[in-house]
Amino acid sequence: MNKAKALLDSLMGPSRDQSRRDKAGNEFKEPNVCKHYLVGFCPDQMLGKKLEALRNEFERPSIVPAEGCKKLHSVAMRGEFQQHPEVDKYRAEYEESLLRWLEAIVREADSKASYEKKKRQDMDIEWSYHERLCDLCGIKYKLEKKDGMLGSGTGPEFFKDDKHSEDVVHGIYVKIRSKMEELKAKEKEWAKVRKASASAGRSVDRQRTRSREPGKSSEQESRSRQRDRERSRSRSRSRGREEKEKEREKEKERERERDRAREREREREREKEKEKDRSRSRDDRGSKRNGSMKRSRSRSRSRSRSGKKEARKEKASPPTPPP
Repeated sequence: MNKAKALLDSLMGPSRDQSRRDKAGNEFKEPNVCKHYLVGFCPDQMLGKKLEALRNEFERPSIVPAEGCKKLHSVAMRGEFQQHPEVDKYRAEYEESLLRWLEAIVREADSKASYEKKKRQDMDIEWSYHERLCDLCGIKYKLEKKDGMLGSGTGPEFFKDDKHSEDVVHGIYVKIRSKMEELKAKEKEWAKVRKASASAGRSVDRQRTRSREPGKSSEQESRSRQRDRERSRSRSRSRGREEKEKEREKEKERERERDRAREREREREREKEKEKDRSRSRDDRGSKRNGSMKRSRSRSRSRSRSGKKEARKEKASPPTPPP
């Protein structure tokens, strides 16, 4: 029952039981509708389950949902989207969202390939002939053995040709990268659409305001336009002042950083001077200690010589006769 309902939803839309008059034509904006499908490319649906099937237990799960896209893929919703009066506005919005998601998927593939190469380089592990790494999809794989080639042979004669480029997942990554480049070329176009949409929105707001004030004179309309221009110039000046203020804050921060660098340099110079003073102090104490020891030895030698002279005099002088 649920499968039948999902099939009908995808073909005719969730509001298939409502009459055309009751439909507002905005169902495609609902959060459960896949916006990437509306613009013709859903990588989650294309890649999710297939990529999960290739992942081993030691690898991290991909950012692409393993179960594929859970949102509604409806032909009816796509038709409603394409017939909407603001289709260009919503197409630009959804395509820009798709581009950001494709870029994230490609970054993940590039990161996987870079990680595997660096790991082998750091661990000094060489690639065997049958071990391969695809830079485009980030998948590591091995060549199959030829029929009848059993054993541990590792030369090219033991393995089949490399047919990874024919693999389904590899082909999906080729499409993802191609679609990403295609969407990048449309970024300027999206900017123009956003600008035109914003301008149209302001015009509608002004018309609504005028419609609420019937009988408005041309002079009043002129004043209103003048006020609009003044507000626009005021906003421009305000943005200019904010940008200048930000630039001044950045310059102050750079100046503070330079001051801190100069203070660190002065601190290093002071430390060097202190070290020199301590070194000179140690040298002075050492020289004083050496001088003191020399004087002590000199006095000791002088006393020794004096003692010897006194002893010689006593021996040379005759003994005094008793009275």
